[in-house]
Amino acid sequence: MRDGESCVELKTRAALFRAVGEPFDVVEVELREPGPEEVVVAMAAVGICGTDLHQVKGEFQRPTPMVLGHEGAGVVERVGSAVKELAAGDEVVLSWAPSCGRCGDCRRGRPAACVPLHRAIAAGTLVDGTTGISLEGETVYRGTATAALAERVVVTAKAALPTGGAIPLREAALLGCAALTGVGSVLFAAHVSEGSSVLVLGGGGVGQFVVQGSRIAGAATIVCADPVEARREQALALGATHAFDPAALEAELPALAPEGVDYAFDAVGDPTVSVAALGFTRSGGTTVIVGLPATGSRLELDPAQLTRREKWLTGTMYGSEDPAVALPLLIDHVRAGRLDLASLVGRSYLLDEVNEAVEASLAGSPGRVLVTP
Repeated sequence: MRDGESCVELKTRAALFRAVGEPFDVVEVELREPGPEEVVVAMAAVGICGTDLHQVKGEFQRPTPMVLGHEGAGVVERVGSAVKELAAGDEVVLSWAPSCGRCGDCRRGRPAACVPLHRAIAAGTLVDGTTGISLEGETVYRGTATAALAERVVVTAKAALPTGGAIPLREAALLGCAALTGVGSVLFAAHVSEGSSVLVLGGGGVGQFVVQGSRIAGAATIVCADPVEARREQALALGATHAFDPAALEAELPALAPEGVDYAFDAVGDPTVSVAALGFTRSGGTTVIVGLPATGSRLELDPAQLTRREKWLTGTMYGSEDPAVALPLLIDHVRAGRLDLASLVGRSYLLDEVNEAVEASLAGSPGRVLVTP
């Protein structure tokens, strides 16, 4: 064990994931005391993200036992001696990608691409190789370098982004991942232009924010495809001009975009969906893979899509912008009424009901399923 001996003073209840097919256990774990540049955050709401579900389904191979959860908001309880920008009582959104400030990606303002961070996420640790969490002397690992499915969490102050109390915490939780990823993929990765046509494949939490980002960008035609009727209805309410079952796209889309759409987004993260998105994109158009695929997934592409038809295929991670830069912009959109969080908040579950929350999310429940520790 690397860090358990220091985890002796601060405790919290947390939802522990042990193995695929086993229920979460809500147990009391020990937390390392916050260091000079760290803060303690009391969690108010945590969204169940697709990344968490990959682990639950065994599509990611990461060490256990692990506390999942990275999309969340809460209130600062304590701050380390060197923390100047935050104080106890501040409302914050958690960012799972604080800049390390050293690697090339972080220096370029793209901390979500930080290689040391992604190595840590794969190992279930923080960037320094520790977790700061233990249970009866044994290491407990962190999901997405965060471990938010708990009553409180200790994180670097850079990972706690202040909201200024502008947004109810249940809504602010969605800013921590789904909104930054979905809206950011439109504004910062694809740079969707006014008057353009957009196709969004997948109407889950992230897909709904891709729809909203496209509306904010001024797209004239926004098509959302999802097999769940409630999600299609939600997309229409949030700004989609059309919504179809994916099986109907080949028949319906040509009337709206005869040469293909200007921008297509795979908000699912499945290789077959990515290939479909590229196929629906016009010559010279842009396809963006937004959803995370399962470990080991591979794309099989016709290179002529990229050469003869000059299509652009790219990916995005966490919205392709530094969360510390993007979050204030999204908060401005919320304040101005351009970005709707409230209607995307789904059913809430207590921490002791975490297994019901996960099942609801796996079943495709409309709106972001929340756990409220």
